[in-house]
Amino acid sequence: MALEYIIILFVIISIIISFGIGANDETMATIYGSKTLKMKELLILATILSILGAVLLGSAVSKTVGKDLFSSTIEISHSMVLTVLISTAIWLILSSAFGLPISTTHATIGAIIGVGLLLGGPIGVNWPTILELGMWWLLSPIIGYIVTYYAYKLIHKTITPKLTGFKSYERSEKFFSYMLLAVICWTAFSRAGNDCSNAVGIVVGVGIGVDLNILLIITGFSLASGLVILGRGVIKSVGTITELHPSTAFAAQIPIAVILFFGTILGIPLSGSHMLVASLVGLAKARRAPTRKGMWKIVSIWLLTFPIAAILAILLYFPINAVI
Repeated sequence: MALEYIIILFVIISIIISFGIGANDETMATIYGSKTLKMKELLILATILSILGAVLLGSAVSKTVGKDLFSSTIEISHSMVLTVLISTAIWLILSSAFGLPISTTHATIGAIIGVGLLLGGPIGVNWPTILELGMWWLLSPIIGYIVTYYAYKLIHKTITPKLTGFKSYERSEKFFSYMLLAVICWTAFSRAGNDCSNAVGIVVGVGIGVDLNILLIITGFSLASGLVILGRGVIKSVGTITELHPSTAFAAQIPIAVILFFGTILGIPLSGSHMLVASLVGLAKARRAPTRKGMWKIVSIWLLTFPIAAILAILLYFPINAVI
């Protein structure tokens, strides 16, 4: 296949993945669950932040995903890139259709592992880098859970006892709604910069001469489109895991904002989905409140993402290679 057609195909599939990432983005879930903004308002805000985050922060993580995960013994080919993109897109869109928040990062890296093992065996994947990222994937939701747990306890012990009457409570919650909005904007900005790597990173890695900045701009608009058109389902699903108010939502959002921002700056692909769900579970535990039924489905999807993406990549590589 001619190079120009391959480039067009890569860009089209990157757009599809970006759209799917936006559709699966639950960053605004705490805003929705705490009733701080209405769905239409939060979607407008999320659209702006998705575009800005992808364009301004997307470069570092894209280079990590594109260049550092395959072993140096393997030369990245057009067929490999296309396989990773299509595998990620299929799993992402299927999960979004059922309103299940998955990690696009895990889907992309699962597909990379599948192709790497297929073509290079055990040495086809850069395991030290994968293990290093794995430590971040394990620690980030644990940190989110713990920080949220104690942030809620701190608010409950230092601020709540000082509230006298309903008006005092309303003023406090209004203050926290502004704080929550600021933290959510920070989170959404960082999340877009981190997530866009799953759409363009592997394309960058193959080195076909496509300008990264142009790819990031296209990705930003595609993220926003997916969020506006299909994102409501996942936002509602995650936003109702446990009962939320602006103060409690703020406690859940703080660790996510900090970890995502610094992880993105350092070029570390992270799962915002895992961190948010872990934080909400930590919040429910601190409040001794129930979580909604169906949590096991979310956890199951998390565990299945790596093997399913890897298997999809292995199955798709040969027909894709035959065409390319």
